[in-house]
Amino acid sequence: MKRMIKMAASVILCLSLLTAHVCVAGSASEFFEKAELLRIDSHLESVAGLNEYATVQGACTDGEYAYFVFMQGGVSHVVKYDVRTWDYVTDEKIVNMGHSNDMAYNADKDYIVVANNAPYYNVVTLLNRDTLAPIKDVEIDEDIYAIAYSNKHKLYVVGLSGGYDFALLDSDFKVKKKFEGVKTGYTRQGCDCDDNYIYFVQSGGGKNVLVIYDYAGDHVATVPIESADESENIFHVGNAFYVSMFYYGSKLNRIGFSEATKIAYTVRYDANGGEGEMPGTRVHYGEVTPLRANAFTREGYFFGGWKAMRTSDNRYIGYRNGSGELEWLDEADVFEYALYDDEENVAETVMYGDVSLSAVWIAEQYGIRLNSGEGEGEAMNYTVAHDEAFTIPDCGYNKEGYVFDGFAASRETDGRVYGYRAGSEKAEWLNPGDAARVHHFRTGDAVSAMTREGNVNLTAQYKFAYTFGEDGSTLVEYVGVDEKVMIPGNDGELKTLAEGAIKDNKVIKDLYIPSGVDSLHKQAVSNCPQLKSIYFEGKLPRQIDGDCIVSDVAPVLYEIHHGQAFCVGFFTGSAGVPLLRYHESALSKLLGEQEPTPIKV
Repeated sequence: MKRMIKMAASVILCLSLLTAHVCVAGSASEFFEKAELLRIDSHLESVAGLNEYATVQGACTDGEYAYFVFMQGGVSHVVKYDVRTWDYVTDEKIVNMGHSNDMAYNADKDYIVVANNAPYYNVVTLLNRDTLAPIKDVEIDEDIYAIAYSNKHKLYVVGLSGGYDFALLDSDFKVKKKFEGVKTGYTRQGCDCDDNYIYFVQSGGGKNVLVIYDYAGDHVATVPIESADESENIFHVGNAFYVSMFYYGSKLNRIGFSEATKIAYTVRYDANGGEGEMPGTRVHYGEVTPLRANAFTREGYFFGGWKAMRTSDNRYIGYRNGSGELEWLDEADVFEYALYDDEENVAETVMYGDVSLSAVWIAEQYGIRLNSGEGEGEAMNYTVAHDEAFTIPDCGYNKEGYVFDGFAASRETDGRVYGYRAGSEKAEWLNPGDAARVHHFRTGDAVSAMTREGNVNLTAQYKFAYTFGEDGSTLVEYVGVDEKVMIPGNDGELKTLAEGAIKDNKVIKDLYIPSGVDSLHKQAVSNCPQLKSIYFEGKLPRQIDGDCIVSDVAPVLYEIHHGQAFCVGFFTGSAGVPLLRYHESALSKLLGEQEPTPIKV
């Protein structure tokens, strides 16, 4: 890496870069437009026995101690400090460790790793954390200039020499992934990483930037660092990030905290169609701060909460379709918004930029529209208070050959249906393509707060009134409510009416049995007090007997030939004692002596 002649010491300055998240879960990808730094005098190079012309190179921390490499006279001085006080602890002078451009601490193996850089671009040196003595040099497959280690991901992050690309290495320094970096034009310096992001400091021409990526290799942000001095390395202790800066004629300083350097953002309130004004709320990151009580109003609506958007990238906090994890999402990817309650406490919503809270309004009333769908019956409209329980009425909708099976609900505002995801027993409002099945609301069900505004359509659903056996040859059950029932023949496959196929039906008056049916099991038709006539569209089955139809009345049996109905018999007898009697013309037919006489019906 290109270097100028070092004639001064360095300064450690703080970048307030914290892992941002929503109160429940999630992470952020936004940052301040610039990083403001605070300097407090200290003399780290002096307490280590170094003069003010020592040049700081790599740095890292184990959370308890910070480790720096100062170059002086071609020798690498590794110095250890207590991060609570920045007091000197110990140091070690090491020759042949190259430029010692960056350092990382591997907590899993408990050693410090130094990226040698020029002239040993593909060499890292392992140091004992306690004594700082070298353990060994390791040759790796890549030329690198910067290094950091993620305890969470068990990976090294390295800057690849000769450009802006970077890579992830496993704990044995083997390449896992490579990524293309943003070509900023600045000189590459050190890097750091936390659980969510990767940070590279770069400098040049009196300017410094922090280039930030996520672990997918996507560029998140480029943040200017407010200093004309040259950045050298970056590391973090807890939630505070530190950058070592080289500049001429000064000594090494350490980070200090003041009100001016706290991470802060402003929450701004948007009436979103309402009326009124509300001042913003200033939140210091990590300090619990209540949102303001809603002061907006909207006629015909009541306040339902706040929808949050961060201003840096216009993303909203919410859920993806099918996900239970809160995320900052592009608006097109939000399935459900997470709403903040009125006066809710916030502390760590974002770490950079501002938050815009838009009022969510809920209509005091909405419409419920019942319709017959594919059946028959008049539509019915209701106006319902949002918090009112609405009981679904009996609308009497019907469809011939089918049975009413409840109502399917859909919202006009977004087209969603109320149903179930695959494998879930919890009903929710879903896009139609995500619903494995739709919930059916029944007559007498009480519903409330079905939509924030607009109408809910309740469309009558029907199920086929007939249940057939697996091969379609047997009618197992009929549950319809038609007075005239014409059993489908299943393209000639239907052969049998099973026991109990039509029973306890208080509506049916006329029953039509298709041709091809040659068997009626015992009590195939039973307890149908309104049944007057049974029509066979063809010949009377030979296996019909007195037990197949059980009734207190005497339904008449007919055969239909060429559209003409011929009376062939009837059932009569007390309950439980059925008796089949044949019409005299039917007897002649059965005996083969003459054709039966047509009977007008």
